[in-house]
Amino acid sequence: MDTFATGLVCVRCGARYPLAARAACSTCLTGLDAPSIEDSSLSQTLAVDYDIDALRRALDRDRLQARPRGLWKYAELLPVQDPACQIDVGAGGTRLATLARLGHGLGVTLLAKVEGENPTGSFKDRPIGVATSMARALGAHTLACMTSGNVGSAMAAAAARADLPAVVFLMASGGHTAGGIGVNLEKFGQMRAYGATVLCPEASMLALTRLAAALTRELGWTWMHDLPAYQSEGDKTTAFEIAEQLGWDPPEYVVVPTGTGTNLFGIWKGFDELHRLGFTARVPRIVAVQPVGADPLVRAHERGDAIMQPLEAVRPNPALPITHRVAGHHAYEAVRRSGGTAVAVTDDEMRQALLGLGGREGIYSEPASAAAVAGARKLALAGALEAGSRVVCILTSHGLKDGRAIGAWFDVPVRVAATLEAVRRAAVG
Repeated sequence: MDTFATGLVCVRCGARYPLAARAACSTCLTGLDAPSIEDSSLSQTLAVDYDIDALRRALDRDRLQARPRGLWKYAELLPVQDPACQIDVGAGGTRLATLARLGHGLGVTLLAKVEGENPTGSFKDRPIGVATSMARALGAHTLACMTSGNVGSAMAAAAARADLPAVVFLMASGGHTAGGIGVNLEKFGQMRAYGATVLCPEASMLALTRLAAALTRELGWTWMHDLPAYQSEGDKTTAFEIAEQLGWDPPEYVVVPTGTGTNLFGIWKGFDELHRLGFTARVPRIVAVQPVGADPLVRAHERGDAIMQPLEAVRPNPALPITHRVAGHHAYEAVRRSGGTAVAVTDDEMRQALLGLGGREGIYSEPASAAAVAGARKLALAGALEAGSRVVCILTSHGLKDGRAIGAWFDVPVRVAATLEAVRRAAVG
């Protein structure tokens, strides 16, 4: 496998490892007992390292920009360069939209990277595209994941493209019930349409993690949670595209809905690598947005903690994909190293942002996506963003991914007789 990637490196302690399916840094996890490992922010500290000097000699931004859009236009900057291992479902190339109406009066230019335009309707096509390609390069024969939805859809599509079996452990998803099982039906339908086997296990995350390890030993399955560093590599292509779309002049801020934080870290890493390559003059400040009551990174940032602590519990909210007890330390480091910040938003703030995106900008997104706009508006109105700056909000997924939850916010359609007067009364008043 010919690649400019030199191995895995821990962003916290600097320990180095070969390119392989490795979930965490054993040095950072030393001393943690087994139950706490799953809930530790230190379980996510690994990143792919590159020979930047060699990349600088091999690549220039004009040649890069001239290529057709998509995930693999950045092949040299990704860990899988063998075309035979690159799984391509058509990810990437999403638009960067100016939110002129939502941004009016904020004192900043508000933009949105519309990731719901990816093939399965979410940004996960990027990270899962790279992770499954790396799994293929490492000899995977069955792909597996645990997910509330978007990861499973993206993995099922990639597996179908690669002619590999896919097994999804689909977790409870906020009461979208089918036969008594609380799962997201839109995402379940996608996974099955792509040919995946979908199971709904009844166990704690700790028990499922142990089961996954046993399945890896006994059946040789490759799990997405063992490939987090490669997922971030797909996420960083979002940063590459934003830089290109803005003429290689990065925005002052990038606002990211944050659950585990792998996406946030990848986006920061992408901008950092462009800067190190000399393609851009600076790195944006990265802003993490989390729901109130599911905001471990926000709390750690406000306290100035060295290590983020897990929440005892999370409060239910409409943004399930970013509802976690703890985020990864890699994301925490990205916020701090970029000089960024973190903000928590309420259910109503997310709802109003979603309705504003739809009703004023014509963009339909999941509540978790709308959290980015809610956070950006909250910071701008508080005077926490530099006046005149450009603020890019990452809209992670399409609203059709969670239509039942969003639909519950509205009254049922109005029944009306098919007459001019009836329609006039119903529509105009």
